[in-house]
Amino acid sequence: MDGPTNGQKSDSDAASWLPPNKAYRCTYVSQQITVKSIYHLWVTQAEKDAMQKILATC
Repeated sequence: MDGPTNGQKSDSDAASWLPPNKAYRCTYVSQQITVKSIYHLWVTQAEKDAMQKILATC
């Protein structure tokens, strides 16, 4: 992700922000799930729903 795109994302989760490049969204969400799993981070229901919606298109 470039600097301006990362700035747009800020601290938003998958329910609030996804990469503008739709071809990268599956990779992005998969990486988020991996990190959250490794570090036992929580996921809101809205974020989980958004992640499942993206992964269903992969």
